[in-house]
Amino acid sequence: MTRFKLSSLVCVASSIALEITKQTDCTVLSNLNFETHHGGAGVSDDLRGSTVETFKPCDDQYVDHTPCQDKKRAMKLPRNDMIYRERHCPPEEKKLHCLIPAPKGYVTPYPWPKSRDYVPYVNVPYKSLTVEKAIQNWVQYEGHVFRFPGGGTQFPQGAEAYIDQLSTVIPIANGTVRTALDTGCGVASLGAYLLNGMYMMEVDRVLRPGGYWVLSGPPINWRNNYQAWQRTKEDLENEQRKIEEIAELLCWEKISEKGEIAIWRKRINADACPARQDEQSVNICGSNNADDVWYKKMEVCINRFPEVNSPDEISGGKLKPFPDRLNDIPPRIASSSVPGISTVSYEEDNKLWRKHVTAYKKINKYLDNGRYRNIMDMNAGLGSFAAALESSKLWVMNVVPTIAEKSTLGVIYERGLIGIYHDWCEAFSTYPRTYDLVHANGVFTLYKDKCKMEDILLEMDRILRPEGSVIIRDNVDVLMKVKRMVNGLRWNSKLIDHEDGPLVPEKILVVVKQYWVGGSQESAI
Repeated sequence: MTRFKLSSLVCVASSIALEITKQTDCTVLSNLNFETHHGGAGVSDDLRGSTVETFKPCDDQYVDHTPCQDKKRAMKLPRNDMIYRERHCPPEEKKLHCLIPAPKGYVTPYPWPKSRDYVPYVNVPYKSLTVEKAIQNWVQYEGHVFRFPGGGTQFPQGAEAYIDQLSTVIPIANGTVRTALDTGCGVASLGAYLLNGMYMMEVDRVLRPGGYWVLSGPPINWRNNYQAWQRTKEDLENEQRKIEEIAELLCWEKISEKGEIAIWRKRINADACPARQDEQSVNICGSNNADDVWYKKMEVCINRFPEVNSPDEISGGKLKPFPDRLNDIPPRIASSSVPGISTVSYEEDNKLWRKHVTAYKKINKYLDNGRYRNIMDMNAGLGSFAAALESSKLWVMNVVPTIAEKSTLGVIYERGLIGIYHDWCEAFSTYPRTYDLVHANGVFTLYKDKCKMEDILLEMDRILRPEGSVIIRDNVDVLMKVKRMVNGLRWNSKLIDHEDGPLVPEKILVVVKQYWVGGSQESAI
């Protein structure tokens, strides 16, 4: 089994300690060790002897507990519009206030890129997919690991040839296409049959002007595959006809159909699609804010293109190829579309987070060596934390809280990053143990009096893998409360001064989640 070991001197943030702090720079913790070790029983608790609420482990049946995607609860919900498949979070009285255990024998995942192809079997001890998806070559069980050959529903011999085929039509390799959404092979049928195209309209909403929609599999190439798909010719022909009609209504241009792959491209602006503007049957969405979607009922309507000044101009602004777009001024900021954010404040935010990340790397030298692959920023702002970390060794899920003062998710995507809206009073839509490192900047101050601090901490613990790390940046008064509480979560923690010294009220709490698993004596402590 592996353990994390934390041992370092914590400097006291007070004016009395100022001179001592100058001599002992506590922003550089040379002996703060985040590396995994074999054996050992963890570290001593800074608050040993004080009363701390201890959260007990949940029952082992909850090792894969994903609160807002509960199958039993979902089956009781309406089937119309696939409502039962949406996220439905439990009420307060149904929430688990315990620690989600890891499977017995859980080990640290392989570092990237090996983790792309191999997963330790003990971490996900389920063989059913290897049987159910054997023909599609998704996953194979090989002794103590699962191996992922790169197969899929439409490319059982591997994804590389499929991607190469897309590259002949879509500029994938040169940085022009940066963010891609995989909606799954079933979206076309749903889009065709439910309300004359609601889901395809949602694809249109999230698709940039000039972006591409790829449909592989049924009903494309139905003439050659209808028997294998066990569908009638009439059924598949009708399905494709409906998809083509909706695509035309959306004013997508079909640019390729080869084999079982069809590709459409969204027009670059409204001027390139006059028919859509004049068509009386087209229902244009009443709201001009296409980003206002959190817990809003989906409508059968098409979102407007942002206005342009010429027929050749790309609606919403032209983006540079990645990685240049990462730190370029995003079109939304250049056009003053985000209230309160100017080009100057954007560049200052970038500079500030480069400084913060430099400090983080001094605290944790493993931040950019492949140790952490999946990282979450719980309050991402403009995405500058992720931009400062940018590396082929890791990726960052940027979360914009729904109660944040400014809606910045569009800026994050324009930078070539990925992100999502979320309310941290609810569980995040992911499996337990998804993230290697979680970054929380001002999250607890933001949610003060909105929901319980322990609920947010328990959710952070759920999505963090054993021996994963957390960096919490907030006001010192808030962090003292957080620090006291995390000791009951089996987290090792150290409070560290701001990079600019002990007189700055903002501090940093650095945390490592202890290793423990279900079904063991340790889990019963």
